[in-house]
Amino acid sequence: MCGLCGTFAPDGTLDRTVSATMHARLVHRGPDESYSLSTPTLSMKLGRLGMTGLRDGWQPAEDATGRYAAVTNGEIYNAPELTRRLGIDSANRVDVALVPELFARHGTDGLKLIDGQFATAIYDRHRDTLHLGRDRFGICPLFYTVSGTHTHFASELRTLVTSVPGPWKTDLTAVDQYLSLGNIVAPRTLVRDIHAVPPGCVVTFGDGEPQVARYWRYGEFDTAAPPASGEEIRSTLGGAVRDRLRADVEIGAYLSGGFDSSTLVMEATRTLGRAPRTFSVLFEDAALDEGRFQREVSGAVGSEHREIHCGPRDIAAGFEDMVRHCCYPQRETYNVAARMLSDEVRRAGVKGVISGEGADELFFGYDSYVFDAARRRPPAAREENAHAWGRADFGWEVDWDRAARRRAHCFTPDTEKALEGAEFWRDRLIPYSDKEAAALTPMQLRSIADVYVQLGGHLLGDHGDLMLMANSIEGRYPFLGNEVVELSLRTADERKVADFEGKACLKAAYADVVPARVVNRAKQGFTAYGLDAVADDRLTARWRDLVAASGIFAPDALDRLTADPVPDKWDVRLSLISISAIIDELGLTL
Repeated sequence: MCGLCGTFAPDGTLDRTVSATMHARLVHRGPDESYSLSTPTLSMKLGRLGMTGLRDGWQPAEDATGRYAAVTNGEIYNAPELTRRLGIDSANRVDVALVPELFARHGTDGLKLIDGQFATAIYDRHRDTLHLGRDRFGICPLFYTVSGTHTHFASELRTLVTSVPGPWKTDLTAVDQYLSLGNIVAPRTLVRDIHAVPPGCVVTFGDGEPQVARYWRYGEFDTAAPPASGEEIRSTLGGAVRDRLRADVEIGAYLSGGFDSSTLVMEATRTLGRAPRTFSVLFEDAALDEGRFQREVSGAVGSEHREIHCGPRDIAAGFEDMVRHCCYPQRETYNVAARMLSDEVRRAGVKGVISGEGADELFFGYDSYVFDAARRRPPAAREENAHAWGRADFGWEVDWDRAARRRAHCFTPDTEKALEGAEFWRDRLIPYSDKEAAALTPMQLRSIADVYVQLGGHLLGDHGDLMLMANSIEGRYPFLGNEVVELSLRTADERKVADFEGKACLKAAYADVVPARVVNRAKQGFTAYGLDAVADDRLTARWRDLVAASGIFAPDALDRLTADPVPDKWDVRLSLISISAIIDELGLTL
């Protein structure tokens, strides 16, 4: 992946210093080469992390007519197929050079043909318009803001805020989203007037207001087709792994010891004819550590396996710095370990890793799907659910009583008043109408919500891209390959959840491939040490002062949460500390 940024001023009042400043602040994303495109109305730049076409690939790329020029962060894994389909014989061998030709021939629908991950800026020289687009799931980040007649865009929110003159304000609806959902849903960000390009969408800038066009959405289920056999599942996932191992540099593998990452390591070994290098995190706490499973899989394939040890002191020393780097709220401390792990990958000389994100959302791996399958009556209907999800009887993971309790503990009276009429549930959080949502099964609707609420912003965003790219490492996700997604969409609910077990069809397909202890183990999420295990009196006092200075949280909010005898789904204190650190880092006001 790379670092993409730029400024577009169709009225001709372009200030190129902003894009130059942003580019300098994104060097960690693209340390290998720098590219730029300059016109009287546009200045955009790319810092390249070279993965393919190292000797004979470049950007910006153009279509055959020269009308469209594009600068793109990411990868196109089906580039050979698309090259044949388009009949292109170009000297430019970088895979993303196909983007402007696809756009020239098919418009925004051309991006639908891509099996890959990308964030792209496409300039139309004839119409003097700019198009910003993201891949289907939002693996590659892209943010933008409109300031007067200028549009500024960048791969990271922090870069945008610190480079474009403010003042910048906190988006209280985004804060409410996070304290209710544990996530912020695109296009919202924590900063008012800075937007994330939604996954599967293109935003067009020219005369007038920005126009958003969706070219793809997840959730078009069609389970009438015959079920996929175990052989077809293995072949399809194996193809996605093969494509994501294709590069001019070495690609390794994250190995958590869970089923998803272990399956990918087994498939990668089969594809390569040897094991990829594998990387894992170890914890001192036996309840957190998965080392025995990691070593079993590594031993089974004979990989060169590298481990890092993450202890409470590492979390205490690294949590706030991690938050200030990614500028995304947190509900756990695991991202410190994730950042440490990507640093180990970099020191090993590996530039990319495959990882198992997406399997739980597409193949119903979370416990909540099992609860849905066992439910005998629908949940109580709420008007707020109808606003947010299109169905009054579906609330995703929101516990409304707990959400109200969090607000009462955390917000100042002024914040609560400012939120009236701007509560998180007033946004439609998934790209489905009421009628479309009504036609979905509860598990299908949950899968869509999981993808748009949790996968896109958190697992692929701050947990994935931002922790990897902090050390110039690219993440690749075989479970999000187009053919794997299509297979998941035609697999019936009862094949994904069977006998109170999620991902049943995947586990059946790999029962004789992945070690039995890994296949049969209980699911374990990304979890590290809690706040009480890492924060001493000095650190607690610092973070208490940070929360008090936020302007939106009550000065004693951390103490109120600590004293609350009712257990919560996550440690909300971490969320308040991280949001307050971001407000401080970015200089946000109310």
